This record gives sequence, structure tokens and C-alpha cells, in this order.
Amino acid sequence: MSALLEDRGRIGRDLHDCVLQSLYAIGLSLEQSRRTHPSGDARAARPAGAEVVDQLNTLIHDIRRMITGLERGTVEAFDLGAELSSLVATYTQIGHMQIALDLQPAAIDILTGEEEREILNIVREALSNCARHARATQASVVLQHRGPRVRLTIEDNGAGFEPEKRPVAGYGLTNMAARAKRLGGQLTVRSCLGRGTKIIAEFVLEPVLTPV
Repeated sequence: MSALLEDRGRIGRDLHDCVLQSLYAIGLSLEQSRRTHPSGDARAARPAGAEVVDQLNTLIHDIRRMITGLERGTVEAFDLGAELSSLVATYTQIGHMQIALDLQPAAIDILTGEEEREILNIVREALSNCARHARATQASVVLQHRGPRVRLTIEDNGAGFEPEKRPVAGYGLTNMAARAKRLGGQLTVRSCLGRGTKIIAEFVLEPVLTPV
């Protein structure tokens, strides 16, 4: 029963952080195209249409990968560096942000496939918040290896908020915290109204993931 509930929670987080965030990104692309080409010029809007098709194809691939993993009970390996670079490129374009990506090779080399996937989903959720809610113009994603610890930091210069005035965390923040906990660590959110937000996920590398 415990394993079943854990799987249900993981599936819910994956649907929110992977599928829904991808759909949000596609929606932002369409909205940007509508604002840029309000006259409906088909030739001018064609590049944006091609970008949306690429994003939809990526989403279809991700959903198929999730289904295959559920059927086989396995997690498909992937290249974290390439996935993060693609994610950053997408939000740089549709979110009008300058995003600096700093990945320490030593940090990536020691991660398992499951750990890489959790980190990717934390970054996806954080960048989505930067684009949709914070209206940030600059952001950074840093992955570092410090002794037995790995630290992921996502920082932006957006609108920020007052954590003490938000007694109930949003679903996105809750998911990020659950993913950090599953890696045996914790999520720290630092924000100030009008001065941006910094999210830190830090965990000690363990051979077995910690149940949520």
C-alpha cells in the first residue's frame, strides 16, 4: 500500500511538472505569437508555429517515455545537461529572459538517472514560475558538487513574494520540496517582494532514494 501511494504521488508530480508545465510553455509561445503578429500574417507567424510543433513533439515523447516507464517499471536514462540546455533555450525564447546555465561536470557525473530526472523537474517548475508569475528578465541555474552534497540553485530577478504571508504553499513549490526530500535533501525558498526569488535544493548523495 505504501509503495502504491508513493507511485501515485510520483505520477501526480510528473504529470504536473512535466506535462502541465510543457503545456504552459506551449501556451506562452502561442500568446507571444498572437501579440507579435496580431494581424494574422501567416508567413510571419510560421516560425512560431514551427516552434510550437517542436514543443508538442517533445511533450508527446515525454508522455510516451512516462508510459513506457510505468509499463516496464523502469526509468529511461537521459542526458541531464542536454535536457537542461533545451529547457533553458525554450524559456529564454518564450519568457523573454536571459538565463545563465552553470553545470559542474563533477555534479552531473555522480548522479543516478532518477536523481537527474528529479533535478530536471525542479528546474522546469522553477523556470515556469519565473516566466508565468515572477515576470523575471534574468535567471540563473547552477548545479554544484560540494563534498558529499549536490546543490541546485535557481535564482531570478522577478517580482518576488513574502513567504511569511503565504501560509499555504502552491502545488509547484510543494512538488519541488517533495522531489528534494525524495533525494534525501530539502528545498529552501528565499524571496523578497520586488527583489526576486532564490530556490535552493541541496541533498546528500545516497545509494537509495528516500521515500516521501
